[in-house]
Amino acid sequence: MFPVKSIVFRIVCIFFVLLGLSCKSTTERLFDPRDAKEEGKKTLVGFLLFDETERKDILIASSFTYLQSLDGENIEIFEIEEIDETKEIFKGQSTKSPFYYYEEEEKSYVSYSHSSKKSMFNPNVLNGDKEYLVRELKWVRSCGDKCRMNMNSRLNPFKSHKTLKIKGAPGEIVFLGIFTIKTKVIPSSTSLFSSSANFTIEFNQILDNSEFYQRRIDPDQEKQIFDLKFGKNQRSAEIRFLQSIVEMQKTGFWHAKAKQKLQSLEK
Repeated sequence: MFPVKSIVFRIVCIFFVLLGLSCKSTTERLFDPRDAKEEGKKTLVGFLLFDETERKDILIASSFTYLQSLDGENIEIFEIEEIDETKEIFKGQSTKSPFYYYEEEEKSYVSYSHSSKKSMFNPNVLNGDKEYLVRELKWVRSCGDKCRMNMNSRLNPFKSHKTLKIKGAPGEIVFLGIFTIKTKVIPSSTSLFSSSANFTIEFNQILDNSEFYQRRIDPDQEKQIFDLKFGKNQRSAEIRFLQSIVEMQKTGFWHAKAKQKLQSLEK
């Protein structure tokens, strides 16, 4: 007979082996066009959006700039049906879709959708003939040790459209650039009896000559944003975006398009 300790050890070993065999990672991919007609209609767009509101609650080593990226789950995009600032008319509808398709591969479960939840480059598969805008932002900001603030802002559609006009090109991948938001609390909205407050929000595009590219960004985050072989600029951010599409898609229409565009940008 085996000693009790030996039996327990064997059971534990078998448990962890089975657990290792059953555990699979979950990854996400974007839907490719279904046919030639969709290939000439769909577009894939991407952009970077950072909350760069000054943080006074933490000390950042070596004075690195703190940038919190807003990803797919934080951003609600609306398809524009009608927009006229002079008449203060905006009509649109959200592109968010509850539809996801799942596949099981050898080492992972794959979730397919029209937009990414996790990528900082916010890739979205949209109609290449239509225009879109960012309508709402929801994100969680750290406000100190064990403190979190739920942020929620419904953007002015006219200002949002002027700053970031989301428009791709049929059958192509388009990188729209780098954008930032800054929030400022309205003093009259604060209260001793509530932790909530109203705030204004700035929504800005980072231009080629911006001081943004001179900032000392955390090295790990910097590698995620830029392909540093090409410096710190919009071109290197676009290259990193296309590389992320190649890594995400593995094969298919958008994978081939991203590789094709990379070859021309990396020359």
